[in-house]
Amino acid sequence: MGPKRTPEGTPPGTARTANTVGGDVSGNAVQAERVEGGAGNTTTTNTTNVTHTTVVPQERGLPTALQGLPPLVGEFVGREEQLQELLDLVDPTTGTGGAAGAVVVSAVAGMGGVGKTALALRAAHAAWERGWFSAYLFVDLHGYTPGTDPLTGAGALDALLRRTGADLETMPPDTAERAVFYRSALVDLSLADERHRPVLVIADNAHHTDQIQHLFPGAGGHRLLVTSREALPLGGGGSLTLDTLTPKAAVKVLTGHLPPTDARRQDDEGLEALAGRCGYLPLALTIAAALLARKTRLNPARLAVRLGELSKFTDGRHDLAAVFEASLAHRSAEERRVFALLGSNPGTDISTDAAAAMVGLQVEDAEEVLEELAAAHLITTPAEGRWAMHDLVAAHARTLTQTATRTLQHGDDLEPADARQQALERVLAFYTHMADAADHHLRALPGDTPPEVFSGREQALAWLDTEIGNLLACVHTAHHTAMHLPSILATYLDLRRRFDDAINAHTRARDLIQQAGDTRGEAMAWTHLGTALRQVRRFEEAINAHTRARDLLQQAGDTRGEAMAWNNLGNALRQVRRFEEAINAHSLARDLRQQTGGTHGEASAWNNLGTALGEVRRFEEAIDALTRARDLLQQTGGTHGEASAWGNLGNALREVRRFEEAIDACTRARHLFQQTGDAHGEASAWGNLGNALREVRRFEEAIDALTRARHLFQQTGDAHGEASAWGNLGNALREVRRFEEAIDACTRARDLYQQAGDTHGEAMAWTNLGLALHGAQRPEDALQAFSRALDHRASVDDAHGHAQTLQGMGQTLTALARTEQAAQALTRALELFETTGDDHQAARTREALDQLRHAPDPGP
Repeated sequence: MGPKRTPEGTPPGTARTANTVGGDVSGNAVQAERVEGGAGNTTTTNTTNVTHTTVVPQERGLPTALQGLPPLVGEFVGREEQLQELLDLVDPTTGTGGAAGAVVVSAVAGMGGVGKTALALRAAHAAWERGWFSAYLFVDLHGYTPGTDPLTGAGALDALLRRTGADLETMPPDTAERAVFYRSALVDLSLADERHRPVLVIADNAHHTDQIQHLFPGAGGHRLLVTSREALPLGGGGSLTLDTLTPKAAVKVLTGHLPPTDARRQDDEGLEALAGRCGYLPLALTIAAALLARKTRLNPARLAVRLGELSKFTDGRHDLAAVFEASLAHRSAEERRVFALLGSNPGTDISTDAAAAMVGLQVEDAEEVLEELAAAHLITTPAEGRWAMHDLVAAHARTLTQTATRTLQHGDDLEPADARQQALERVLAFYTHMADAADHHLRALPGDTPPEVFSGREQALAWLDTEIGNLLACVHTAHHTAMHLPSILATYLDLRRRFDDAINAHTRARDLIQQAGDTRGEAMAWTHLGTALRQVRRFEEAINAHTRARDLLQQAGDTRGEAMAWNNLGNALRQVRRFEEAINAHSLARDLRQQTGGTHGEASAWNNLGTALGEVRRFEEAIDALTRARDLLQQTGGTHGEASAWGNLGNALREVRRFEEAIDACTRARHLFQQTGDAHGEASAWGNLGNALREVRRFEEAIDALTRARHLFQQTGDAHGEASAWGNLGNALREVRRFEEAIDACTRARDLYQQAGDTHGEAMAWTNLGLALHGAQRPEDALQAFSRALDHRASVDDAHGHAQTLQGMGQTLTALARTEQAAQALTRALELFETTGDDHQAARTREALDQLRHAPDPGP
């Protein structure tokens, strides 16, 4: 723009309006003496565009830059809400910020590359389109521009004064005095405007308040918009902190750089992978998009792999590593050191205590450094007392070579890799120590004195719930410092039913401990692995794992450990219906525990033995074993184990028709599981209680109990337990003749058993479904269900279940007057009931046969 000259006849310092006519000018264009509209506004009339530009002449005719907004670049994606929020902050028509004419300073903050400048410019252009301001003054403070020194506060002020056309040579050199001229110039611009609109000043890329302290406008409703990677204390107006984009918006950034016909726009999986590799950071996405657009045969997934190193994030115009490094330019040596070490944190976030341990500082000192790094948006604060790093920022931290070069105790120089290694070892040791203390609280019995690190079980459990992601990340480092962490976490992972995590962790631990030659440690890893495998119904693998653990403990001469291994092996054998082997394993476990004097372990063996005995219908022996388990656990104060024993005892009592005692036992189990916070155990107790209530015809209570069981099994993610609850609920609904609901429940149970691959459970569900269909007067469907049940029973050694299916089939055949077939089914059912010792069902079947024999002949 050339020097502006004062038009002839126009007093210096007054405004004039110049109109530019463009577009289709084939009609009449009228030059008005007064045109309503502000600086840079365009009015469209039919097809003629008239641009109204407010010009404020200067006495000396110096050039101005009143409309000097940088152009918008690229598509605007994923920031619509933030744009509206920012527009609300700078809107001069709303009176935001207090009384009329008050100064409003708004800030956009966020990490490097998150799109602060782009948002600020988008808002400024939107304000221009709305005609909100008479002038738009932009200055880049270069607070974080690689290779460029930041503007000083005086330099920024002078730059803005020049944009207003001020003659700096005639002004006093003092910055404070020049700020007076700056504020006056803004007022002059506003007064010279036809509508006296205020001025918008954009100070981009600030790193310190010193750069902007003299840029605050005076009265007149002007707006100052500041962008910075720092959380600057500006006062006035409001602030907006930008985060990364959503995955959907990130993909849109990538596709926005590709031609509409580019087939890669349809590669959803590859684009999602690339967006994820960019961490949804706008600058990283822009670089990746430019690389895609340049290399037309490169698919997004392949580019994601190529961008595995931070140094690859450059397109010749932008360099992500340089952007991150610029953020560190104004940080102290200690802040840089802490930042570099935090990049090696195994988890996704870190507490203040853990960070202090990692970087070797006292908690208070570490917190101060972390707060400074957060204020600079080098790290984030996802929750109070917790800190996190963007993945790409962390990658940059791990490349630093000048910040982590001294030991924390002696001040001797170290190689950066050594410093990072020591930091990793410290944080792993911290997590292992804290997890061990928490585990002691989870397993504590009355009279135990767990570490005072936690006030009690609830606090220990809450800590584990918060830190489990980081703890598992520590395990994944496969570092020797965390070698025993999976074993420490075993109780917690079992309680929270995180079995896939447990399998992964214990497998890693097993391999690491094998390399270390620790026989007993390897045996414990096999033990925990087997337990987790059993819970996800990988029974053969579980049996193998527990067998290996037993053999290793026998080799080590660890009798107590061997007893534990036998007990766990018995549980796995029971799940594949190898009941006699299970009984033998539990008996050996009990005997070994008695020899070594472990009361709690002996109680566990009695409990599991009783359950196995119940499976082969040796109920009196089962009741004796479970009663012994309960009594021993009451003595030791093992609340959780006692709850299990009460539940198993209730089931055994129900089988021998001691229903009131069974109800009492199941109720006690439920209360105890609730006390320990074991939702899954509580689900089992509700299910057992519902079955007992059904036996005494308290059907509505049974339905309520079984519904609760189903909900809890769903919440805890146990599809197999949910299947059991659905099946038992179907039986209860059938008893109150709610047949359609019963059919639905039994169908759900069948489907879940099918998904779990449980042939025995599926056979039971088919049988229950047949009974419900029979009650609903759908005999042919019922017969089909019973036939499917028998098909499944053929591959399962379950004589009692086989008898139940035949009994139901016989009843349906009787209803269809197919007397001979009914008699065959009922006769076989009677034989099986007698063989399995179920006198009650044998009597019922015998009665059905008698009625069938004495029924009148239906005739041909």
